[in-house]
Order: sequence, then C-alpha cells, then structure tokens
Amino acid sequence: MSEFAGLPHARALAFLGDAVFELFLRELAVAQGLSYSKDLHDFTVRRAKASAQVDLLHHLKPCLTDAELEVVRQGRNVGVSAGRRADQAAHRQATGFETLIGALHLSNTSRLAALFELAKPLLLQDVLL
Repeated sequence: MSEFAGLPHARALAFLGDAVFELFLRELAVAQGLSYSKDLHDFTVRRAKASAQVDLLHHLKPCLTDAELEVVRQGRNVGVSAGRRADQAAHRQATGFETLIGALHLSNTSRLAALFELAKPLLLQDVLL
C-alpha cells in the first residue's frame, strides 16, 4: 500500500502544497536578510511561478521515489485551468509539484524538509528566474 494512501484528492493536496511552498519561500526570503516589501514579494513570486516550479521539479525528480512520482503524476492530471499568461503544460507540471508538497506536508514532513534542503541551492542561485 502506498505511503500516500488515504490522503485527500490531488486537487486539495495541490491547494495545500501551494500554501506550504509559498510559506517555505517566504521563510527563505527572510532568512536571506530581505526586509523591504518589494524585495520580499519579488523573491517569492519569481520562485513560485509555474515555470520556476517546473524547473525545480526537474531538478528534484532523480531524488523522488516511485510513490512520489506517482503523486506528481496524479497532480499533473488534475483538471485545473491555467491563467491567461500561463503555459498549460507548465501549469500542469507545477500542479503536480504542489500536489507532492501537499502530500508530503500531511504524511512525511521530514522527507519534505529534505527535499526543500535539496531545492535551496537552486532557489538561491536565481537560475529559476
């Protein structure tokens, strides 16, 4: 049985994962010594956009378990609409990433923390921008 059995629907996990990832980014921005509202906002928004999440997902993919990849796939296949400016494929991949974050937040916070640690260097290099 999967470690993710019994969790809410992928759409709900993505909703939760979006908030968890944004909180992580906000904490990271503050840890970098940013204090002006514009700088804090820019740091977070540039890293939370769909294309940045897709890059981050590709970076983390080799480290993900089969069960985690399945959660990403389920999230990617959830029917969500992309905004006018968002690329539909990127939006779907980002939803898969957020679904994984939500699932790990509910089921395995130590694993989530480990993945966030792996993500930090990439997030701090500005290569996702």
